[in-house]
Amino acid sequence: HSDNPMNDVRVRRAIAHAIDRDGIVNALVKGESMVVHSLCFPSQFGCTDDVPKYDYNPEKAKQLLAEAGYPDGFETPFLAYRNRDFAEAMINNLNAVGITTNFEYLKYAAFRDKVQDGGSPFNFGTWGSYSINDVSAITSHFQSGGKDDYSKDPEVIKQLGIGDSSVDPDVRKGAYKAALSRISDEVFMFPLWSYNTWYAFAKDVDFSPTPDEIPRFFTAKWM
Repeated sequence: HSDNPMNDVRVRRAIAHAIDRDGIVNALVKGESMVVHSLCFPSQFGCTDDVPKYDYNPEKAKQLLAEAGYPDGFETPFLAYRNRDFAEAMINNLNAVGITTNFEYLKYAAFRDKVQDGGSPFNFGTWGSYSINDVSAITSHFQSGGKDDYSKDPEVIKQLGIGDSSVDPDVRKGAYKAALSRISDEVFMFPLWSYNTWYAFAKDVDFSPTPDEIPRFFTAKWM
């Protein structure tokens, strides 16, 4: 075996089949959240749902693990920095197919540094695209060969480069679809669900939400 089971696409696909995204969305995330299948938000330009998909299927997950040479599962580090309850639900799903996690719940800065330094092969993170309604704000950020790209796949990098640099909408859509399909097929990253953005208002506080979803409370004032 490789020292890192995640190097085997069958293992990555097994994990995708092992996680009950619908169950977690319905029980924990709630609100307007929904399962997503592509590494983008459906409303973003260039995003497509027409990619390989992974249903919740623990038996299929076990079969893939056995084919990859892990009939009894394996042990892996697993990092997260937010939504501990979501992470623990996924850990339970993974335990059910034989994958044991050494879970670390870190502050974001420590999480980011450890992941970017290659310190963990398996991580749960989130991304908001700064509310930019374009695939380049998420897919290209994580899969274009930069420090947040852990697969550095030449074909994905090539297609995203075409999409990011073209001004032709059809060319961009085609390139992004090719990249998103390959990311999903190879499970370089596994999309989970969308998030809700909640704001509470009071009649005696003047506060304006911003498009990037970062609340700047220093701009608020009493009425």
